[in-house]
Amino acid sequence: MLVNIRSWSRPVMGKEAWSAKPAEIKIRVLPPWYKTWWAFLIYALILFFAFKEYQKATLAKQALKNDVLMEKYKADQEKTLTDLKLRFFTNVSHELRTPLTLILGPIEELASSEHEKKDKIMLILQQTRKLLDLVNQLLDFRKAETGNMKILATFGNIIPMIEEVFLIFKLKAQESSIDYTMSLPQTTVELFFDSSKLEIILTNLLSNAFKYTPSGGKISLKTEIVGSSSEEAVFEGGRPSKNFLQISIQDFGVGMSVDELDKIFDPYYQASHTETLKIRGTGIGLSLVKQLVEAHKGSIEVESAIAKGTTFILKLPFSKKPLVENTEAEHHHEETKSLVEEVIPVVAPLEKFSAKVLIVEDQEDLRAYLKQICEVSYEVATAVDGLDGWDKALEWQPDLIISDIMMPNSDGLELCQKVKQNPKTSHIPVFLLTARAAVTHEVEGLEMGADEYMAKPFNPLVLNAKIASILQNRSQLRSYYQKQILLEPSLPDIPDETKALLEKAMAIVEANLTNQDFTVQTLVKDMGMSQSAIYRQIKSITGQSLVEFIRDIRLKRAAQLLSNGNLRVTEVAMLVGIEDMKYFRKMFQQTYNVSPSEYAKQKKENLM
Repeated sequence: MLVNIRSWSRPVMGKEAWSAKPAEIKIRVLPPWYKTWWAFLIYALILFFAFKEYQKATLAKQALKNDVLMEKYKADQEKTLTDLKLRFFTNVSHELRTPLTLILGPIEELASSEHEKKDKIMLILQQTRKLLDLVNQLLDFRKAETGNMKILATFGNIIPMIEEVFLIFKLKAQESSIDYTMSLPQTTVELFFDSSKLEIILTNLLSNAFKYTPSGGKISLKTEIVGSSSEEAVFEGGRPSKNFLQISIQDFGVGMSVDELDKIFDPYYQASHTETLKIRGTGIGLSLVKQLVEAHKGSIEVESAIAKGTTFILKLPFSKKPLVENTEAEHHHEETKSLVEEVIPVVAPLEKFSAKVLIVEDQEDLRAYLKQICEVSYEVATAVDGLDGWDKALEWQPDLIISDIMMPNSDGLELCQKVKQNPKTSHIPVFLLTARAAVTHEVEGLEMGADEYMAKPFNPLVLNAKIASILQNRSQLRSYYQKQILLEPSLPDIPDETKALLEKAMAIVEANLTNQDFTVQTLVKDMGMSQSAIYRQIKSITGQSLVEFIRDIRLKRAAQLLSNGNLRVTEVAMLVGIEDMKYFRKMFQQTYNVSPSEYAKQKKENLM
C-alpha cells in the first residue's frame, strides 16, 4: 500500500463510541536510495567531472589539430623554400645557356678554321663545354629532386662507354703525374643502361678522385662481373646482391672521416677538407650520382679512411628486360658514340636564297647573333617577343620563323600556336630555340605545331643546315606542284605522304573541272579532312588558299588546252568550269600576263 508522507488521524470511542480526543499514529515513508540527497550529490559530482573530462578531451583534440596544422604549415613552407631553390637552379641554368650559346657558337666556327690561334681557341672551347656540362648537371639535379628524371636505357655493351670516359682523364693524369690505371673484363658486358646518365656518373666519380689526389698519387678504375652476366640480378633490400657489374673507382688521396661518409651523398654537402685543399665544388655531384645510380636500380657505396684514400663502388644489375619504367628498350651492339664532340668541319656557305626569315628573340645579343648567322643566306627581320613576332608574321609573311620559347609578354609556344591556327600564317614553318632541353618540353613544342626544335647552346653550322633543309623541302613541294600540274618532266622528290595528299586534291579538282558548282566545301568533303587541316597542308605546299588552289588548276588546264590551238577561248572556259568569260579573261591575264587569245596565238606560233 502506497502512503503519502504525511500525518493521518481518525478519532475512536470505546464500545463503538467516538472519543472526543482521537489517538494519533504517525507514519513516515522514506524515499529510495537513488532519490536521497547524497545520491543527487553524487549525480552532480559525476556530471561535473564528466564535463571536465569532456572539456579536457576537446582541448586536447583541438591542440592536436593545431599541432597537425602547424606541422603541415611548416612542411608547406619547407616545400615552398625547396621549390624556390630548385626554381633558382633552373632559372640560373636557363640564363647560363644563352651566353654559352654566344660563346660556343663563334668559337666552334673559329675552331673549325685554320686560325693562327687555333690551339688557344680549342682550349676556350673545351672550357666552355665544361661549363655547359655543369649547367646540364644543375638541370639534371633539379629533375632528380622533383622526381622527373627519366632513364632512357638501351641494351648494349657497356665496356666502350667506360673506356671512353676513362680516356677523357688520361691527359689530366699525365699532367699531374698520377698513376692512372684501368682493369676491364676480357669479354663483352651487356646490360640496360642510359649512356648519357652513365657518363655523368663516371665523370663525376673520376673528377672527384682527381680533385682529391695530389700529384704523384694513384687512381684506379676496376670493372668486374659479380655472379653471372647471363642471369637475372638478385636483389636484397633493394640493392643488387648477385649477378651485377661492379665498377670500383679508387684513389689514394686525402680520404674522409667516418662521420663524413654518412653525409657524402647529401645535396649541397662538401667534405671538410675542401677548404683546406682550396677546392671548390657545387655539392650536388655525388647526390646526383646516387640518384642516377638508383634510377638504374643499382647501388653505390663508399669506403674511405683519412690519409688512405677513398673507393666508390658502383653496382649495376644484369637483366634481359628493362628494370626501369619509361625505358626505351632498344637493343644494339654498336660501340657507344664518342663523348668528346668533334668540331664540325667547315662547310661551304649556302647559296643566297630569296627566302625571308623572321627571328623572334628577347635577348638583344642573341637576336643579333642569330641575325648575323641567317643574313648571309636569307632576308632577315627581327622581333623582340611573341607579340611583336605575331604582328610581323602577319605583316611580312616570312618563309620561316625562328623563335625562342622563354620570352616576356608572349612566349614562343603561344606564338607557334597562333601561327599554326591562323589561316593566313598556318603554312609558315616554325623553328623553336630553347634553353629547356628536356624531351617533355620538345614534345610540348612539337604538339603546338613546331616544325623543328633545337636546344641552346646550338652549333651555328647545324642551325644553318636545319634552316636550309626546312626551306629547301618547302621549295621542293612547291616545285613539285608546279611541275605536276603542267605535266613537266623531272619532278623533284618529295615525301610520299605529302605527294599522295597533293595528288588526291588535284585529282578531285580535275574530276570536277566542268562542274561550275564545285566549291571549297566540295573539295573538303571529298578529301575526308577538316577544312583547317587541308588548308594548312595545301597552303604549306603551294602557298595558296583553297580557293586559289582550285582556280590555279582550272587556269593551268585552260593554258594547256589553249596550247593545243584546237579550241576557242569560250570552249576552253566552259571545259574548265568557268562560265563568266569576263572573269576568266581577267584571272588568266593576272596569271600569265597575256589574254587567253594572245596566249593561244603565241603557243601556236611556237609550234610552227
